[in-house]
Amino acid sequence: MTNRLVKTIFLLLILSGIFTSVQAQSVDEIVSKHINAMGGEDKLSKLQSMKITAEMDVMNMKVPINTTIVQNQAFRSETVVQGSTIVQAINGNTGWTINPMTGETKPTALPEEAVKSMASETDITGLYNYKQKGYQLTLDGEEDLAGAKVYKVTMTLKNGVKRVNYISKDTFYILKIVAKTNINGQDIESENMQSDFRQVDGIYYPFTSEVSTSAMPGTKMALHIKTLEVNPKIDPAIFEMPK
Repeated sequence: MTNRLVKTIFLLLILSGIFTSVQAQSVDEIVSKHINAMGGEDKLSKLQSMKITAEMDVMNMKVPINTTIVQNQAFRSETVVQGSTIVQAINGNTGWTINPMTGETKPTALPEEAVKSMASETDITGLYNYKQKGYQLTLDGEEDLAGAKVYKVTMTLKNGVKRVNYISKDTFYILKIVAKTNINGQDIESENMQSDFRQVDGIYYPFTSEVSTSAMPGTKMALHIKTLEVNPKIDPAIFEMPK
């Protein structure tokens, strides 16, 4: 190996390190501005639980959804469809469901793959503290989203789920999230357009979402939050699988 070649390789390694550092710094700057826009570290660090009542417009139906979440621990949703209540819950590393629409009138354990996929829903602080959570972030350029200039930031969770966050260059709110996961051997992609940001206890949340998924091609769902409670008292028993 010639001395010139060694110097060239060494230079390439240095440049690669510089580029990685610049990108990481840019991602951290964007995330920092996003965190400030959402309410700041002080507020997000104290966010431990949440209760949401919402209504989803789908296929000419209005579907009520009640969701309760404990940060990084538990998740429970109750969805009423044509008079039947569907329950899905995650409690640590286990999960269960009741789904009368499929004949499951008694609690049934969720498969491990489904639990891993849904476990990401227990993180209610998003990009905050992402390094400590073990998430990986990359800045994948800038785009135009319905007239808004956005940063495209891809987040890979510890369970392998990827979320592409489209962060406004103006407000630093996340205007769109595209998530990719695998459920029962099938690759599923979902898109969530977020708007109508409102402040609750010093933190800003999108009260309107337009959702579409490859699992239901051609179907668009509109989710409207009715009430949102921050850090309410929650009985941990509601996450346990009934006997």
